[in-house]
Amino acid sequence: MRVRRMTVSRSIVPTSVRLHVRAWRSTVALVLMVLLLAGCAGGGLRHESWPGMISADGTLYAANLAHVEAINAETGKVYWSFPATEERKPQPFYATPVLVPEVGEHGLLVVAGFTDRTVYGLSLGASPAERPDEVWRFQGAGGQYVGSGIVADELFLIGNGDGSVYALNVSDGTEVWEFATRDRVWATPVVVDGVVYIASLDHRLYAVDLRSGAELWHIEVAGAIAATPVYAAGHLWVGDFASKFYQIDMDARAVSWTFTAENWLWATPVLSGSILYVADIGGNVYALNTETLTMAWDAPAVVGDVVRGRPALSADGAQLFVAGYEKGNVVAIDTVTGRVQQSWGMTLANPGRLPGDLVLDDAHLYTMPVLVAERVQAFDPATGELVWSSPEAAE
Repeated sequence: MRVRRMTVSRSIVPTSVRLHVRAWRSTVALVLMVLLLAGCAGGGLRHESWPGMISADGTLYAANLAHVEAINAETGKVYWSFPATEERKPQPFYATPVLVPEVGEHGLLVVAGFTDRTVYGLSLGASPAERPDEVWRFQGAGGQYVGSGIVADELFLIGNGDGSVYALNVSDGTEVWEFATRDRVWATPVVVDGVVYIASLDHRLYAVDLRSGAELWHIEVAGAIAATPVYAAGHLWVGDFASKFYQIDMDARAVSWTFTAENWLWATPVLSGSILYVADIGGNVYALNTETLTMAWDAPAVVGDVVRGRPALSADGAQLFVAGYEKGNVVAIDTVTGRVQQSWGMTLANPGRLPGDLVLDDAHLYTMPVLVAERVQAFDPATGELVWSSPEAAE
């Protein structure tokens, strides 16, 4: 792998080109923000937010707008939907479900609603096809749930649109503590050695004691933070809407290094060994060596679309898959050269848009498009060919 030390914080793009491209991408980014925030407003069910999904033991659990669904990962068959009836007004689910295998006889699935502002604990059955039972719910938050949660030390931690992070007993949903920031929390909390790190749209990264919820310290950065921080090489790494990517020294409680991207940083980075893959909203993808603070590619890979969702890395680390929001296509990048693989993938007649994170397991690469009938799609990661859609596309 070629390694090039960065002497400046900008990627190597001619200044004249960079100014025009940056102006265009800033406009695109602003439009995207308006669209996504429109999906976060009150009112009816919208299709301009970022649904989330996980894969576990051959089953997909998808926050699929009006429902959370369990889907057969091999065939796309829907096992069950939560809620089971349409008696109430549809309440969209966007936050990625969290599976807690050690709670209950067959595991617990924790899901967070959007406009109903409720976290649900669902007790799973003996088989994936068995409909779960709701065993608890938490309704103490004042805003919508957008980002996912995390389980640490028997606590479920999740941020909310009211600016707080809530710590709940994962066994029964009771509140243990609440920590308030100054703006919405869309990023998933990160826990390292008993400390919860919380990124907020208030331009701050907070360190909070896991057991008590007491603030230990915080730092302020240049822009709002929507991406989940990543722990790597003994540091935290996080990007913001000021196009800055920070290395955070947790002992010194300070920013120790900064890289400036071409545009906003919204997608959560992907770690592979010592390399962090960082995508900005303008479609530039950077490969950063976290140990040497150098770039592994001669120039960023250019996706040619807005990127908001977290990319996915192939099992062998040879390919990085990146979803384009506006065009609705996934591209594959060679992680050695940083080049987009033109022979990979297929063109769909109506791909929709891809605002959410990509999901990859041993068999398929999964997407959750919006603005189309197909809610979940599975692709062959080797070729990019479509394997199935759920619900099945009409002929």
